[in-house]
Amino acid sequence: MPDDYESDNRSLTSYVTFRLARTQNKLNAQANHLLKAHCGLSLVEWRIIQLLRHLNGASMTKLAQEVQMDKGQLSRKIKTMIDKGLLSATQDENDHRKQSLQLTPSSRRILKKMLPVMRKRQDGLVKGIDRDRLMDFFDVLEQIDSAASERDF
Repeated sequence: MPDDYESDNRSLTSYVTFRLARTQNKLNAQANHLLKAHCGLSLVEWRIIQLLRHLNGASMTKLAQEVQMDKGQLSRKIKTMIDKGLLSATQDENDHRKQSLQLTPSSRRILKKMLPVMRKRQDGLVKGIDRDRLMDFFDVLEQIDSAASERDF
């Protein structure tokens, strides 16, 4: 009797995980190109700046939860961004192990310059997709995101 993998005739492109990963890679490459060309930021740096803009400052723990990034990697990236003058860190008065991260005037200038560029990119990505279909797509992504938290199938 053949193993399950031998009888599985599905194409790799029919797997949700493959399609999402391929699309994510293309989107990341596109965003990295725009960011490097216009302001010299990496996509991770842009995402951190965007999150801090919306969170009005945050701790490393909160950022790690939001970006789904290893705390060690994030810590090194934050240190680099502080050294580049993109972020500032303030020690928590009650717990000196915690820091609150804020945007600097330099990162705010980059935001002002790049938000229109990145909004135009976002608009171009969904051009021609009607709002109801886009909302359905977001609902499906939410279901997949939730299922990705499960560990037992």
